[in-house]
Amino acid sequence: MARLDIRHITDMAVELLDEVGLADLSTRRLAAKLGVQSPTLYWHVKNKAELLDLVAEAICADAFDIDDTLPWRDQLASGLRQFRQLLMAHRDAATLLTQRPPIGPHRLGHIETTVRILLNAGFPDTEAGGIARLLAAHVLTTAQQAARTIDPPDGDYPSLRRVATRPMSGEQQFELGIEIILDGLEQRLTQAAPRRPASRS
Repeated sequence: MARLDIRHITDMAVELLDEVGLADLSTRRLAAKLGVQSPTLYWHVKNKAELLDLVAEAICADAFDIDDTLPWRDQLASGLRQFRQLLMAHRDAATLLTQRPPIGPHRLGHIETTVRILLNAGFPDTEAGGIARLLAAHVLTTAQQAARTIDPPDGDYPSLRRVATRPMSGEQQFELGIEIILDGLEQRLTQAAPRRPASRS
């Protein structure tokens, strides 16, 4: 049996998440996978909430590799795509990150990167945090939505029936959302430019 430490416990928990999904991820199952009794596991991880936070941090362990010489919207798009890749690499990762608050250095580091880009672009302190949450919500929501078709509804819904026959993949929805959100942010920044200090980058 491998030495039982937080790193090994977390690695095995991520494997278990991929195997059984978030709903069936439990300390009991993890203890069995590790070949130990539950009380032994609790010496290292006190409860399921702490375990989930460890898994969420592990999923987000890779820092964003963003070229800070690019225009701000290209930096944001790059970060969002990298965030989505992290989520898509593990089963139910987006659901997990939606349920657990960001409290560890990896997740907070991702948020810090996004907020820094927004502030350097010229968005005010009062808006940057909210925009960062909006961007994260878009990534999480589209990552949770598998590519699916919508059955044409019964009844008189011609517009809904029309779009139901032309479904978008999850990736297409994600990219469309990025384009729409960033276009809106750019327009907002441009309109507010005369009232704000010059951009810091």
